[in-house]
Amino acid sequence: MNIVDPILAHAQTRPQAPALVLIDGQAVTFGVLDMLVRRAAAFGLSQGLTAGSIVAMRIGGADEALGLIVALGLARIGVATCDPTVPPKHLTAALVAPGENAPNVARRIPLDNTWLTGPESLAPSHPGGDTLFRIFSTSGTTGVPRFCPVTHTIMAARVAASGHPIARTSFSPILLCALGLDGNWAMRIVLATLSGGGTVVFSNAASLMRTLVEQRVTTLVTSPAVLQSVLGSMLPTQTTLPDLRAVVTGGSRLPEPLWRLATNRLCPEIQISFGASETSVVATGRYEQLAHVPQSVGLLEPGAAAQAVDENHQPLPPGAEGIIRVRTQGDIAGYLDNPEATATTFRDGWFYTGDVGSVTADGHLVITGRAVEIINHGGMKISPRIIEDMLLSVPEIGQAAAFGVPDAQGIVQVWAAIVTNSPIDGDALQRLCTARLGELAPKFIVQMPNLPRNANGKVMTHVLVDAAKQHYQTSGR
Repeated sequence: MNIVDPILAHAQTRPQAPALVLIDGQAVTFGVLDMLVRRAAAFGLSQGLTAGSIVAMRIGGADEALGLIVALGLARIGVATCDPTVPPKHLTAALVAPGENAPNVARRIPLDNTWLTGPESLAPSHPGGDTLFRIFSTSGTTGVPRFCPVTHTIMAARVAASGHPIARTSFSPILLCALGLDGNWAMRIVLATLSGGGTVVFSNAASLMRTLVEQRVTTLVTSPAVLQSVLGSMLPTQTTLPDLRAVVTGGSRLPEPLWRLATNRLCPEIQISFGASETSVVATGRYEQLAHVPQSVGLLEPGAAAQAVDENHQPLPPGAEGIIRVRTQGDIAGYLDNPEATATTFRDGWFYTGDVGSVTADGHLVITGRAVEIINHGGMKISPRIIEDMLLSVPEIGQAAAFGVPDAQGIVQVWAAIVTNSPIDGDALQRLCTARLGELAPKFIVQMPNLPRNANGKVMTHVLVDAAKQHYQTSGR
């Protein structure tokens, strides 16, 4: 099946229903979306793009709606899109929006409204199936992104599994996805909404709250960092939004204070979702139903499996901590051009997430840290989450990230970066950390206006580590 077919089928049954709402408030019906997708397909064919071609393009650029429509048009004719950082040897061309830097490929095609103004392609859609739909980049939080080739069949499985805030509700979804559409999670949620006949609303950071109210959005998909920004933009007199039925967060942990604030000010239904670019959704759940299991990221989804294993890849009993591996119906087989990472990450039909945690007897997936992020301070292994949880318990702190950095003598020191909601005394905070954490306390605490995050809202630890290394290089200590 072609991933576009279920979306365009609505043009036959309910052509006047709204499919998209653009940033300016203009609605695009399913009938019009069908026409625009066919025009984009025809334009792609006119540029010599054929089934099996791979083109680099940013979908989550300045005009996300245009990027989405063009990506759907190309998928309809069997042309895959990919992250612009995919090695040029795989690319047929690059679609470049005005003002963007083009990948180093021989052929560049402008990405503008020309794609939507020509004749329509009336040919049947490509069968899809094992043909590539898109090559997603992993989050790259460590600075080394990997590339995940996703076929139409795999994406269809992910769409079927990723509609949890959509398929399990009695209301017609009006979705605002406040995450870049270049990411796997955002794309599959958008495709699930459109395939189900719902409406996708576009906005930007400056007008997010206004859009939520004016377009009567029912489902907000976001990261904790963006959720914090949304709450900060609300007027003191604003209460919960009557049309908003569900807020779904992912990408990083949702701190309890932020959950309580969102519950009181946005809507009572706050869900969390856990997955990866390599898989479908693994675990989900309502925050309040998970709170009794510390560090639970959700209950395992139907069709998903997870295990904690030891260093010999042997499954551990329920509740025992080990390396987490998962299996879903939307897993890829391996990475593009990376046999070493494929061999270590995909084993015996399982995907090793790189997380440390456990699986409870009743199906909670518990994540206590990242194996690659464990801080080895003089032989003492420290989970960053212990430090982050302590920092986030301070009312003045809204965001926190802990990490290890080798000093000038090669000894890993504990660092923390924070974003504050209100002024805080740095010396007093350092004393508080020492009192509560003892020898686990960070040696350096850096205040920042924002933590560096990728499109999925995950903190890019390597950026923080690089900045800390610069400190050592400059100071010599």
